[in-house]
Amino acid sequence: MNGISQTVGCIAIAFFTSLAFSASASAAPSSRQRTITCPYLQTGLTFQVPAKLGDLPDIDFDYPAKASLFSFRDGGLLLVAMDEGEPSRVRIVVSAQRNKKSGTYDGQIIVDMGGNQLMLHNGSVRCTVGAARS
Repeated sequence: MNGISQTVGCIAIAFFTSLAFSASASAAPSSRQRTITCPYLQTGLTFQVPAKLGDLPDIDFDYPAKASLFSFRDGGLLLVAMDEGEPSRVRIVVSAQRNKKSGTYDGQIIVDMGGNQLMLHNGSVRCTVGAARS
C-alpha cells in the first residue's frame, strides 16, 4: 500500500510541475513585436506591446499622454494613460478580457478628448492584437 501511495504522489508532483512549466512558458514574452489596436468613435488607439515585461508602451493620442499602468497577460488587457502636462488627469483607460472564440480583447474604454474642459467618451471596445507594423 505504501508503494502505491508513493507512486501516486510522484505522478501528482510531476503533473503539477509540468503545468507550472507550461504556464510560465506561455506567459513568456514573444520575440516578435505585437501591436494592439482599440478602435473607438471614428479614430482609434494603436500602440506596441513593450518587449520587456514591466515596461510601458508609448501612446499616440491627440494630447500628450503617457502610460502609467499597463498589463497584457493572463487573458487581460489593462492600460491607463495620464496627461503628460497634468499628471493627475486621466486621458485613457482600457480594460478588456480575452474572448477565446474571437481572439479579441473585449471590454470598456474611457477616453478624455477635451482640452481645458472634460470631454469623455465611455463605451465598449474590441481590441485586436497583430504583428507590429514596420
